[in-house]
Amino acid sequence: MGKSAVLTTMWSAAVSALMFLFMYYLVSPRLPVNAVEVPPMVGLSPEQARGLLEPRGLLLVLDGERADATVGPGTVSEQRPLGGSRLRRGDEVHASLARAAVNPMVPNVVGMTPDAARETLEKSKLKTGRSSEAPSDTVPRGMVLSTSPAVGADTHPDALVDLVLSGGPQTQLVPSVIGKRASSAKELLTKAGFAVGTTRYGSNDDFEQGIVIRQNPPAGAQASPGVKIDLTIND
Repeated sequence: MGKSAVLTTMWSAAVSALMFLFMYYLVSPRLPVNAVEVPPMVGLSPEQARGLLEPRGLLLVLDGERADATVGPGTVSEQRPLGGSRLRRGDEVHASLARAAVNPMVPNVVGMTPDAARETLEKSKLKTGRSSEAPSDTVPRGMVLSTSPAVGADTHPDALVDLVLSGGPQTQLVPSVIGKRASSAKELLTKAGFAVGTTRYGSNDDFEQGIVIRQNPPAGAQASPGVKIDLTIND
């Protein structure tokens, strides 16, 4: 065989090799005949998902669990790639299974400042809702008195928790009993929610005997229900 024929043979072999490599690595992976469509699997059990993938020549790979309340526990919560994608036979489809989401409970924030309560709620994956005020004889003014939903109640992530803040002891106006007889003064104070405290006697020529001439706290003062009102009776 001549030198020219040898060179021609080698050139043909090189071109054939290059064409093979081109078809194998570049064209073959893109041929439609080798691609299959990935089915949607969210909400399916692993067995159902495999039943859809295996006839297509695809492999199911489970990557663990993730909290998800939108599908049933133990079913596919997330898949990669998404349904409708195209893969070659033998490729893997990854999926995560749903784990039941744990509903947070309202933590005990009674007695906390609003800022501390808000921080505590955020740590429990809850949000602070509206704030209102109510009187309290036991919780200092400005501190959390109660919550809605109540402490310990089951909620859901990002639920709003309303705070009721203490306005301090409830107060009301002390009625005037000066100029009234002792019996009438005591009755009036009792109906107003107050109690009669110490009774003293004094002298005042402008009033008859047995009439109230002084009171403490004075009339018009703000006082909590049940506070004792001291009286001075004209002797």
